[in-house]
Amino acid sequence: MKKLLFLIIVGAAIAALLQPSGCKIVSGTFVVDTVFTDLSPNGNGNYYYEELDLTDNDVWIDHKDDITDIDNVGFELWVTSSAATANVFNCYIDATSSTLDGNSSRSAVEASAKHVLVDLPMPPGSSFIGYAASFSYIDNLDAMKTLAEAGMFKFWAVADVTTDDFVVDSIRVVLTLSAGS
Repeated sequence: MKKLLFLIIVGAAIAALLQPSGCKIVSGTFVVDTVFTDLSPNGNGNYYYEELDLTDNDVWIDHKDDITDIDNVGFELWVTSSAATANVFNCYIDATSSTLDGNSSRSAVEASAKHVLVDLPMPPGSSFIGYAASFSYIDNLDAMKTLAEAGMFKFWAVADVTTDDFVVDSIRVVLTLSAGS
C-alpha cells in the first residue's frame, strides 16, 4: 500500500512539473471531413479537375504538427449522369507540385497521376457512393495516405463519357488520422 501511495505521489509531482513548462501530451484519432462543391470540367470536356486543400480544416489545423499516421482515406461522391447507359469513372490524384493540372491531356493524367479509385459505377440519373463503399474501389492506398499527409493534392475524375454527360455534384474527403506528441 505504501508503494502504491508513493507511485501516485511521484506521478502527480511529475505531472505538476510538466504542466507549467508547457509540455502537453495529446494523442488520439481524429477525422478530417471536408466537402468540395462547385467542381468544373476542364476545357476539353475530358474530366473534372480540382486542387483539394484540407489544410484550412479546423481539425487539420489543430493537429497538423502532431500527425503520426494517416490511418485511412475515404471519399463520398455524388454524381449525376445524363447518359442513356451506365458508365464508370476513375479517379486520380497527384501532389500539388506535379506539373499535371486542369489543362493536361487525359492520357497524361492517366499515365502519370496515381490511380486511386477504380471503375466507380455511374448509372443514368443521380448516384451516390458512400464512404464505406469507397473502400471497395480504392487502389494505391499508400499513395493516397502519402498525399493526404501533405493536406493538399490534385484530383481528377475521368469517365468513359465526356463531361457533358455527367456532373460531379460534390466530393467529401474523409481522412482518419492519428496524432500525438
